[in-house]
Amino acid sequence: MPCRYLHLMFVAIAAPVSVLSAQAPSAPLAPVVVTATRVASPVTAPASVSVLSGDSLRARGITHVADALRLIPGVTVVTSSSLGSQASLFVRGGQGNFVRVLVDGVPVNEPGGAVDLGALTLDNIDRIEVVRGPSSVLYGQDAVTGVVQLVSRAGGAGARLGLSLDGGSFGQRDVALSGGAGNARVAFSASIADRAATGILPFNNQYRHRAAALGVQLHPDARTEATLTARWQHAVYHYPTASDGSIADRNAQNASHRLALAFAGSRRVGTRLTAAWTLGASEHDPRSGDGPDSPADTVGFYGFFSRGTVTRRAADVRLSARAGARQLVTVGAELARDRERSSTRSLSEYGADAGDFTARRDTRALYVQGIGAVRTRGSYQVGARLDDNSAFGTFRTVRAGASWQLSSRWKLRGAAGRAFRAPSFFENFATGYVRGNAALTPERSSSREAGIEGRAGGATIVVVAYQQRVRDLIQYSAQTADPAAPNYVNVAGANADGVEAELSFALAAATRARASYAYTRTRVTDAGVDAGSGATFVLGQPLIRRPAHTARIELSRALATRGALTAGAAYTGRAYDRNYAAWPAVAVTLPARTLVDVAATWRLSASDAGVPVNARLRVDNLTNVAYDGIYGFCAPGRSLRAGLTVGRP
Repeated sequence: MPCRYLHLMFVAIAAPVSVLSAQAPSAPLAPVVVTATRVASPVTAPASVSVLSGDSLRARGITHVADALRLIPGVTVVTSSSLGSQASLFVRGGQGNFVRVLVDGVPVNEPGGAVDLGALTLDNIDRIEVVRGPSSVLYGQDAVTGVVQLVSRAGGAGARLGLSLDGGSFGQRDVALSGGAGNARVAFSASIADRAATGILPFNNQYRHRAAALGVQLHPDARTEATLTARWQHAVYHYPTASDGSIADRNAQNASHRLALAFAGSRRVGTRLTAAWTLGASEHDPRSGDGPDSPADTVGFYGFFSRGTVTRRAADVRLSARAGARQLVTVGAELARDRERSSTRSLSEYGADAGDFTARRDTRALYVQGIGAVRTRGSYQVGARLDDNSAFGTFRTVRAGASWQLSSRWKLRGAAGRAFRAPSFFENFATGYVRGNAALTPERSSSREAGIEGRAGGATIVVVAYQQRVRDLIQYSAQTADPAAPNYVNVAGANADGVEAELSFALAAATRARASYAYTRTRVTDAGVDAGSGATFVLGQPLIRRPAHTARIELSRALATRGALTAGAAYTGRAYDRNYAAWPAVAVTLPARTLVDVAATWRLSASDAGVPVNARLRVDNLTNVAYDGIYGFCAPGRSLRAGLTVGRP
């Protein structure tokens, strides 16, 4: 491990600690292995896994998945502007389409990996499991730098019902009703929510989000369990910004309609075999519209309309066999079908242009995994997968990891693997001003990591170093000699190396501290068809919008027996970006920033009240720092939210 990594890491850990809730709502819980292994394992997987509690996140006023993921080291979330705006996810310096995002096993990515977290909320979510590192061996395409899985709530014993009301800056107004009931055989949970905001920009910046979710958990007998979940959302975001961030448009908007269904379960066969399945279906209907602002708006490109329907269907079956008490072998098969219909219309002074396509591709995959213990101190995880896709043929991925217990307090672990991202349908089949390339091959990566974790005194410490190499990146080229030639080609390459560190400890009986730090060094190794300092890929330069240094420090303290206080400071180092107001684009730097947030909860009712009442307060960007998440696009300033919960949501 390079000395400079260690120096930066220890500087961050030794930094002064600021404040985290007594319940430690933002701190990762003890890692679970289901997302990292797809099966309940007898040993902990040798992987970088973080888990965030949905109840704790909601208690501190966090309602959107994007804001929750900011709490995890090595994860960068970049939003284009106001509440509900597009939010991109970068893990370990990877591309925004390098993470598989699942809701109860159903992918919410578009085919090709793109995902907008701006409208993804925590309603009826029990926890978020995040695996950092290549995961294509279990999840196929798009899981290049990690997997994020949202797990729905179970009903639990008895009955509960709760109402949450929130309001705050920028016209924020949230109403959510949730509840559940259950017994030993069957349980259910459900929620409905309506969220709105007027936005941070002077006009045309409204946001509206409606969601409904249902989860049913079945235990028909001692050997069988199954879950059925459904999730629906409708979101509309209005934006006045042009592609360079200038504020001028009074009628542009994006809309998203999404439905996801999942049926998963398992049954034990005898004492050694377990059969499991996951059936998933989703439909996403994205819409965007930007008509002329007035009858005189006829210069340049003055109108754009897009409609699409993306459907994804998948069936995964697995058979796991135990060999002894702590060895498990899993063989799985997956069938998936993706389909997209897209229609675009562009209006300009040069004439109207239409682009339409309908495309489908099927995937068949086989995978095998072994996980278990070595003697009394070691563990391992090995896997291999073969994907056969109707569009790009076969692709093989492998991953292997191991850990070794150095002592009762310290453990070493390491892993290496390969992963891939399939081209999007637009990259393959776009028509109109942009031409797709049906001959594209998947982007491919190889990664390795090594880490140490343990306890020193009362502190828990985790340090991980990683390297990632990505080749055959798909790149857009506007300069083609033949107008009918494709605009997308496999040419670019990039590396990402880094360190992630976490430290948590108790300062006093009712106070805990947590610090995290991530160093990410990205470099373009092949600029491909790009040229000039303002190109997207510049040889030897970092990838855009990936800060080299990020850190977060938190303190949490219980307030008597009635409440909790959390305060944190998040540092984001400078990052490279592009100013697209000029042509060609100009390289720019996003300055470093430190944002402070505070959250408090207080129980208003008696501890034994039949209908508990709790108040909460949250302040983001307490010091009102002005900054751009993307160059030219201003981010929210100081934001205050106050809320009340009645009952047990």
